[in-house]
Amino acid sequence: MTDDGIKKEKSTSDKNGMFKKIFRFLKGMPFSFILLAVIAAACVLGSVIPQGQTLSYYMETYGARKGNLIAAFSLDRVFSCWWFIALAALLCFNLILCSISRIKGVINAWKRTKSFGIWGSWVTHLGLLLLIVSFALSQYTSKEEELYGIPGSKQALGRTGLQVEIDSFDVLLRDDFTVEQYVAGLTVHNGSASLSGEASVNHPFKAFGYRFYQNSMGWANYVDIYKGGELVKTDLICAGEYTFPDDFPSLVIMFNKFYPDFREAEDGSFYTETPLLKDPRSLYGIFYNGGLMSIDIVKPGELITVHDYTFVLRDPVQYTLIVGKTDPYAWTVGLAAAVLLAGLVLSFYVRPYEERKRKENGKD
Repeated sequence: MTDDGIKKEKSTSDKNGMFKKIFRFLKGMPFSFILLAVIAAACVLGSVIPQGQTLSYYMETYGARKGNLIAAFSLDRVFSCWWFIALAALLCFNLILCSISRIKGVINAWKRTKSFGIWGSWVTHLGLLLLIVSFALSQYTSKEEELYGIPGSKQALGRTGLQVEIDSFDVLLRDDFTVEQYVAGLTVHNGSASLSGEASVNHPFKAFGYRFYQNSMGWANYVDIYKGGELVKTDLICAGEYTFPDDFPSLVIMFNKFYPDFREAEDGSFYTETPLLKDPRSLYGIFYNGGLMSIDIVKPGELITVHDYTFVLRDPVQYTLIVGKTDPYAWTVGLAAAVLLAGLVLSFYVRPYEERKRKENGKD
C-alpha cells in the first residue's frame, strides 16, 4: 500500500472514530442530563416571567435592557419558541437512540435472569419519551376559547360553532364574607342539541367535547347615554371597559372600578366593606380625544353631564368569565405518565426486591 493510501485510510478511520464518539455522546446519559438541566431552567424562566405580554410590558416591568433580552431570547413565549422545541426534540432523539441501543441487551438479560426489574431503566426512558411527545401533541391540538357575560346572555364560543348561554351566576359566601365557591349555570347549544349544567372552580362542565371552566368574575354596569334629554344609546360595560356616543366617539366614559358596599377611609382612599350590594358606587373617568377630562365616583342612577351629553351608570350586575377547552389527546399524557411511573417502580422497587430475594436464595 502506498503512503497516500495509508494516509487516506487513516483519515477515514479518524473520521469514523470521531462520528462514533459523537454518536455515543448523543445517545449517552450525560447528554440527557445536560438537556434535562437546560429544559428545567427554561421551564423555571417560563414560570417566573409572565408569558404572552407585550414588549412595552416587559420594558416597564424589567427595564429596557432586561426587556430587550427577554424579547431577543423569546422568554416571553418560552414553551413555544424555536429553541425550546429544539431542546425537546434533541431530548427525544437522545431517548430514542438510548432505547434502541439498549433494547438488545435488556432482552438478553431478561432471557437470562427472568427479572422484571431489568426493564426498569428502559421503560423509564420510554415513559419520558412518550410524556414529551404526548405533551407536545396535546399542546398543539388543544383549543381554548373564552367568553364573559351576565345571566341571560348568549354568546358564540369563538369559531367552535357552539353557543353558550349563561343561565345563572352565584357567588357563595362564608359567614366572614370570604368566597366559598363561584357557580355558573350554563346551557351549551350545538345546532339543535343542547346540554345544561353547572361550572364551578375546579369542577368544569363537560359538553360536546369541551370542558367549561368558571375562570373569573367581576362587576358590570348598564350605561344610558342621553343627548339633549333623548336616550341615544344603552350599553353594558364591565370594569375596565368604556363606551361612547355613536355620533361623537371622541367623548368616552370608562367604568374603572366598582364598590358594592362603599366606604371612604380617613386618608381619602375608597374600599368596600363587604361584597354585598348594600351601598354601591362606581368609579368612572371621562375622556376626550384620549385625554382625561374628569374622574369621580357616583351612585347608580346619578347623572353625569358633559356638554350636551348625559351618562347614567345603573343596575350593577355581576358577570362571569367562562373558559372552554378541548384537548382530544389529553389521555395520552396520562398514559405516558403511567408508563413512566411503571418504569420507576420497576427500577426502584421491583429490581432491588428481586436482587434481595436472589441473594437470600443463594444463601439458602
